[in-house]
Amino acid sequence: MSNDWMLGGSREVRSWHDQMQVCLNGHRITANALGSPEFREDFCSRCGMRTIMACEKCRTPIQGEYHVENVFAVGMNTPVPKYCTKCGSPYPWQEAAIENLKEALREGGLDSADIQAAELALPDIMHDTPKTELASLKFGRILKKLGKPVYEVAIKVVTDVASEAAKKALGLG
Repeated sequence: MSNDWMLGGSREVRSWHDQMQVCLNGHRITANALGSPEFREDFCSRCGMRTIMACEKCRTPIQGEYHVENVFAVGMNTPVPKYCTKCGSPYPWQEAAIENLKEALREGGLDSADIQAAELALPDIMHDTPKTELASLKFGRILKKLGKPVYEVAIKVVTDVASEAAKKALGLG
C-alpha cells in the first residue's frame, strides 16, 4: 500500500458517506446500512416504530458514517441528524419533538401572547442564526413562567431540538 496521500502525493483518496437507518422516533439503527446491511431493521427493536433510510420529503439518503479509503476508524458514533441535508426539512423525530414542545407550552398555563412569542422564537432556537441568542433569552424568560412539571418537560424537549448556541444561551449546554 502506498502512502502517497500522507506524503502529499497526487493519489486521490476516496471518501464517502454510508447511509444511516433511523426509526421514526429517532433511534439510530445503524450508520452503515449499505456497508453492513445485516444490521438493518424494518422496525425498531427499541420502540417498534417503522425505520427509514432517506428523507421522506425528497428521498435523499440519510448520511451515515463517513469512510475514508484505507483508514480504519474505531468508536465512530455518528449522531442522528435533525434535518435533511438536501431539502432542509426536519426529519420525523425532529418534527415530533418540535410539536411536543409546542404542546407543552400550550399546556403550561401561558397566556396567548407568551405562546405566540415562544413559537415565533422557535426557528431561531432550533437553528444557529444571528437572532439565536436574543430568541433564547426571550424563550428562557417565557419558560420560567411555566409550572415546575411542565417546565421540566419543556427543558428536556428544548435540549433535544435546540441548536448548540441556543442551549448555551439558555444555560443548558
